[in-house]
Amino acid sequence: MLNRPALSILTAVVLLLPALRAHAADSKISGIMFGDYYAVLSADDTEVALPEKQNAFQLRRVYFTYDRPVSDRFDVRVRFEANDAGFGSGTKMTPFVKHAYLKWKGALGGDLYIGESGTPTWAVSEGVWGYRSVEKTIMDLNGIGSSADVGLALQGRAGGASYHVMVANGPGQRPGRDNGKKLYASVQLQPGESNQLELYGDFDMLPGGDSFTLKALLGHSGDGFQGGIETFARIDQEGAVTDPGEDVTRVGLSAFGSLPVADSWRGFARLDVLNNDDVDTTDLVIIAGLDWAADKDVHIMPNLYVQLPDGPDPHIQARVTGLFKF
Repeated sequence: MLNRPALSILTAVVLLLPALRAHAADSKISGIMFGDYYAVLSADDTEVALPEKQNAFQLRRVYFTYDRPVSDRFDVRVRFEANDAGFGSGTKMTPFVKHAYLKWKGALGGDLYIGESGTPTWAVSEGVWGYRSVEKTIMDLNGIGSSADVGLALQGRAGGASYHVMVANGPGQRPGRDNGKKLYASVQLQPGESNQLELYGDFDMLPGGDSFTLKALLGHSGDGFQGGIETFARIDQEGAVTDPGEDVTRVGLSAFGSLPVADSWRGFARLDVLNNDDVDTTDLVIIAGLDWAADKDVHIMPNLYVQLPDGPDPHIQARVTGLFKF
């Protein structure tokens, strides 16, 4: 039986079908699905959610996207997302709104996005990394921001640089939590062919104390080597996300890359280092694998995923990850 949110979305899609058919020539429906078969080879005894010897098939992410031009000046996008709730949760995948925006082309010297749109927090680094289906970027993985937010965003080019600025509610896809707003800014430069340099910052106005994030990314994209180095620092002021106390600083570094190793095959690897002064720990994440392009939009990726926290035993997973686009 369909749950209420899923039934509501299905009803809306059925009601929109006549309009979708009427604009089929201009509209675009697309989607992405990725997931794994994974097996936990090693885990700490305290990891209740991921005990040793656990294995399962999981569909980690599903996107369903509808894009349509309204006129020469305006486009609209609606994207739904559904995620695996996790091993043993007993909860079905429930779709929610990921993007819902109006794009005003040529406004204010760029493109103005009104509604729920993608933030610049890790959009560039995710493209350079190229393997979101295997793992999130270091900032995404550690909860440093959100991939989408509700507000106003402006993207464009000026003086040889690309920019993405945004003012939004702050909590991502969730409703506004307070009267404060979150400011985002990203500037991207190209120091040489196929190279990218991104400088990013955000300022989140929270009732208990503000949060600041700074990030730098140096990346290279090409048919051969693709990869980069990303580093960030996040400062949560006293009381921003914890009980009143001292400021909390998290600092991270991620180095990643991929190379062709044979026809239709690439090898990829990544190393993350995260330091959290709130609990005085340094954690490592190591990822390595192969990417087989069975078709242009079908990829099969055997990989090994290793987490090395301070103290406990390492967490090691063997995975076969699949990515499918349509």
